[in-house]
Amino acid sequence: MRRIVTAATVLALSVAPAAAGPLRPTTEIGSDPAGVTSENVTFVKTVPFDAGGATGARLVGKHLYVSGARSLSIYDVSDAVNPVLLSHTPTGFQFANEDVDTNGRILLMSDDQAFKTLYVYDVEDKTAPVELAKLVGVNDHNFACVLDCRYAYGSRGHIVDLRRPTQPAVVGNWGGGANPGDGYDTTEAGRGRVLTATRQIYFLDGRRDPTRPTVAASGGTPDNRLIHSIRWPNGGRDHFILVQGETPFSGFCDKDSGAFMTWDASRWKRTGSFRMIDEYRVANGTYTDGNPAVGATGCTAMWFQEHPRFRDGGLVASAFFEHGVRFLHVDGRGGISERGYYMPAIGSTIASYWITDEIVYAIDLAKGIDILRFSR
Repeated sequence: MRRIVTAATVLALSVAPAAAGPLRPTTEIGSDPAGVTSENVTFVKTVPFDAGGATGARLVGKHLYVSGARSLSIYDVSDAVNPVLLSHTPTGFQFANEDVDTNGRILLMSDDQAFKTLYVYDVEDKTAPVELAKLVGVNDHNFACVLDCRYAYGSRGHIVDLRRPTQPAVVGNWGGGANPGDGYDTTEAGRGRVLTATRQIYFLDGRRDPTRPTVAASGGTPDNRLIHSIRWPNGGRDHFILVQGETPFSGFCDKDSGAFMTWDASRWKRTGSFRMIDEYRVANGTYTDGNPAVGATGCTAMWFQEHPRFRDGGLVASAFFEHGVRFLHVDGRGGISERGYYMPAIGSTIASYWITDEIVYAIDLAKGIDILRFSR
């Protein structure tokens, strides 16, 4: 059973009614369909304020920091279905600025395409963020806060000292300068330990000397595919690493489309390595079956997040551009299966985030933030 969510529903910002019986893809007179859901997913509403610019977000406590190509917005999400905009800071054009990172006090935004710059913000006052500094000449796609934002590790190797956030300085390169065009994400997996989303994934240990981290483990794929984002649930204690590969602007889905993957992280201390277990790809369809016939921005996985109760398996909400959000389940062996979906009819989902156990925010390149409810 699937549901059609109409544009009138979006404008009313109300909960979509449940469908009864088999799928009947009808629309209201004078309206266009706003999306298709599986029966266990409810479209709640769209928050359109960041439409046309938002590319990523970070949840810290009750605050959601939304970054994009032109601005930084901060929302109070204490009431997950009714977020309150606390501030909106125009930044000028920055691209791609996808995986914003913050500890709730210092926030990092990066532009690797237009100006090759790292921007450092003070966000302690959620109503009035202040740009503290910008570091020009770093081409990292994203930066991760490390050691409570005392350092930043760039996806292409730059290590930045942030102990004086008004005077950031490059103090090292974890890649030894060997990754000029490779590397799209870094994430701290346990204090001072960082995973890299590179064709050869590295697990870096910077606890002793953050400027000269050592490689604790690594892993790659036989086809040397592009790795775009990576997460290790539970602070690097989980049995699985969650990984996403990207094939942008690919149009049609095939066996090489960017996949969501599970990797074995249960024996890295003994073997010094990780290995891929399973992968999931979306397929083309007829729209009414929950799959678009073609994807303009790409038949590929994008930014994802595991459920708050993920423990050696569980739910993941993963973005897939025109395929929207796919709710995936990872079993105890790392196998992946789809458990539900939301597909925007006119939109492109670049990232998805669990705000509560059942509420997911889908960042849409065109629409802003789609709020979804997933029923277990």
